[in-house]
Amino acid sequence: MDSLVELQKYQEVVRIAAAAEWRHEHPNEDLPLDFEKSVSLTIEEIREGSADVFLIFEQHETYARYQTEAQNAADSMIAAAYRGEEVSPIPALSPRQDFEFRSALAQFGQTLGPAQSIEFFSDGPKSAPVRITVETRKDAVDRLLTVDRFLLPPNEAPPTQDLKKEEQSLVGHVTELNADNTTYVLVLPDGRQLKGFYRDRPGLLEDLKLVLNSAAEGPLTRITGELTSREGQPWRFWHTSSLEQIQFDGAVWGARLAELAALAPHWNGAAAAQVSSVALEGAQMVLREVDKANIARPGIFPTEEGGVLIEWSSPAAVRSVEVLQDGTFETFELASRQSHGVHSTTSDLKEAIAFLRAAEA
Repeated sequence: MDSLVELQKYQEVVRIAAAAEWRHEHPNEDLPLDFEKSVSLTIEEIREGSADVFLIFEQHETYARYQTEAQNAADSMIAAAYRGEEVSPIPALSPRQDFEFRSALAQFGQTLGPAQSIEFFSDGPKSAPVRITVETRKDAVDRLLTVDRFLLPPNEAPPTQDLKKEEQSLVGHVTELNADNTTYVLVLPDGRQLKGFYRDRPGLLEDLKLVLNSAAEGPLTRITGELTSREGQPWRFWHTSSLEQIQFDGAVWGARLAELAALAPHWNGAAAAQVSSVALEGAQMVLREVDKANIARPGIFPTEEGGVLIEWSSPAAVRSVEVLQDGTFETFELASRQSHGVHSTTSDLKEAIAFLRAAEA
């Protein structure tokens, strides 16, 4: 029974990290009065004939995402400290908060005596446990409290971090899904991973299941929602409003359209819009017709307005079909000796194809 205090210590560690997450998103605001009480452990099960304690956190919808992030941080830090792994500072913690967090972790297991141990299953009940004993704690505490490896001095000023929230879309592959925590992991084309939450849209679970796979084999998926960026880099989808699977033909230009789809917002400066799904689909329809008509392969480029430019250029002439963000087709042709080109706009795919066939003839 004396060791039950260890559960309180673990709960306190998670509360520290959850509060830091909340304060990072709400600078200069007081922590809500019900925050600490809402981030609370409860014993789900104690199996007969054993000392296995199964813990869950009580779910308070308002603070659930902070709780989930904090628990993941605590579990990964415990595993790293006891396995001798290097870890980066928890992103949402200032140096002062980081010191408090690691100091609390260092107290975990203090009640243990000789021949006693705690097996901590940070990755689930079927994973290899972290074994906490009087002996293993010595190295773990040293790792947690070594200034030059794990944390900064507590009196150091917190670093400034540019945190920005806006409704955005990103394209990547959904590789992990946790229905219990209503979270998923999106792997971006450059290999970076970010976590997303869909708690306020539980109906997205089935859609997420359909696209769940490895980054190598899964379908390209566009996620839209409230994206938090940290220092200009995507960090978290705190809210997910929709997702759509993006499919392109297996031709060479299919791979090129996939590259355009994966461009993040502001890909070419603040004014550059993300290429829209409507423009990508329109470009794909045009390119299918290009293949059927055996027209020479064009250049395919994104436009800063969120469209796709399909262009043929030679010493004799320049001609193009630009698919605008809303799916409208703009055609253009300029011969080498002309000072003004011929420009037209249409919403009819057939007219755009007829322009290409006439120019080719």
